[in-house]
Amino acid sequence: MTFNTLGKAALHQMLVTATCRRCGRQAKFVAEDLARVYGSRRDPHTLPFKCTTCDAKDCEVRLMSLPFDRKPDTIIWRPTKGRR
Repeated sequence: MTFNTLGKAALHQMLVTATCRRCGRQAKFVAEDLARVYGSRRDPHTLPFKCTTCDAKDCEVRLMSLPFDRKPDTIIWRPTKGRR
């Protein structure tokens, strides 16, 4: 199955991982949270991620299953929409 919308990814309880191509910093978000902010029809690969370490906007976006054996030190961020 192709997960081309946040709604489909949320239905399957997936994580959206954004990795900065410049510095390698990674952030994980629950697809359902992103769907609430950006809409369930939004393509996750078009989300406006910005690295908080180096300010780059060039991020690789991947979808992954929510790991049920997640390590306690894994951080999952909550999305916010900032002003432009």
